[in-house]
Amino acid sequence: MAASTFRVKTFAYTLGVLAFAAPACRHGANTRGGRAVDSSEVVAKVDDAVITVSDVQTRIDKQAPFVRVRYADPAKKRQLLDELVQNEAIAAEAARRGYDKEPDVQRAVKQQMVAAFVQKNFDAKLKVEDVPDADVERYYNEHPAEFHQKDAVGVYAVFVKNKGKADHAYAQAQTLPKGPAGLEEQQERFREMATKVSDVPESKSLAGDLLFFYEDSTVVPKPIVEAAFKLKAVGDFAPPIKTDQGWAVILLTQKRSGINRPLPAVKRQIQQRLFRDLRSKALDVFVEDLRKKSSITINDANLSKVVLQAGSADPGFTRPGPLGSPIHAPPLGTPAARPVRIQPSGAPQAPARP
Repeated sequence: MAASTFRVKTFAYTLGVLAFAAPACRHGANTRGGRAVDSSEVVAKVDDAVITVSDVQTRIDKQAPFVRVRYADPAKKRQLLDELVQNEAIAAEAARRGYDKEPDVQRAVKQQMVAAFVQKNFDAKLKVEDVPDADVERYYNEHPAEFHQKDAVGVYAVFVKNKGKADHAYAQAQTLPKGPAGLEEQQERFREMATKVSDVPESKSLAGDLLFFYEDSTVVPKPIVEAAFKLKAVGDFAPPIKTDQGWAVILLTQKRSGINRPLPAVKRQIQQRLFRDLRSKALDVFVEDLRKKSSITINDANLSKVVLQAGSADPGFTRPGPLGSPIHAPPLGTPAARPVRIQPSGAPQAPARP
């Protein structure tokens, strides 16, 4: 049984190679896709299958540019032709043995037929440029966080009740490692100090991490915000800062420059996002129309008999999109910082570290 499954999958793979690597090869010595084949274009014949100049050309053209250049070598070109001949010979023998009737093979052929149909009837007709400028502008205006963000900083802080304790913490901080090579140790030891020294419980629980905040933050105490944005480089400390809860010593851990991307700079990116939506909607309408024209019956009782075997998932499985096409929808821009609850000032939220 296992050997049979292997043979089926092997032949399905071979059909896939033939369908995409040599899509123009057709059986029939004098015809190609129902049309007459010019004998001067025939590169090879395998029984009644014909491989033409355009078949080889198509295979080469589908390669990446850095792979394509290797076929300038006649030996490599001949090697490619030998592969196409081999595929035709194996496919013909497999068909003679009835492998073309195997369910897995027919399923693979259907999937590739669907992919070809979608490509020619949707992908080839719809273009990214067809997305109206008005839609692009509307998306840009409705999603400002993707294209505009303010400068932000991240700090660790020690919160104490009195100035003497703050001065002592600041003196301790000055003894920590400095410079790029010592940043990791510096931050780790400062966090340890915040956990041990801080008088504010919330600061202890977060080891002094105030997360990211902006210059107009109303969550972090204003004196800390002002001091943090005056620090020049990661690893710099600010002297003890007076707050409404006591005193704080802060260490600058990160600086994040803001972004301000004008519409012309992101127009193509937005068009691609909206194009995917446009294509998906067109497919949905088409499929819905097909369902109305087709006689479709669903037996949920029998569907419930399908048993899922634990641990049997195929690691190469990709969830299909409309009509079998893979789903690719990466997010645009940089998402806004995720809110995280807890601040020493008692205010609810501040932007999180990315």
